[in-house]
Amino acid sequence: MSKGLDDMMMKVFPDAMNNRRQGKCPFCGKLINPDEEFRDQLSVKEYHISGLCQKCQDEVFKEPTEEY
Repeated sequence: MSKGLDDMMMKVFPDAMNNRRQGKCPFCGKLINPDEEFRDQLSVKEYHISGLCQKCQDEVFKEPTEEY
């Protein structure tokens, strides 16, 4: 992440960015061990982008249910 983008994200999402810097999921705050946390390489790739743990990735990317 570029310095400018990192600074902007810190201003907008300070708690999430602090969690991520500490190796925690920005959504739930769980401490992440990247060697044990993820089920596949796609999840590892997403972790490097967003910092999300597997459980939060599953929630964010789950298939929508059709409820009317």
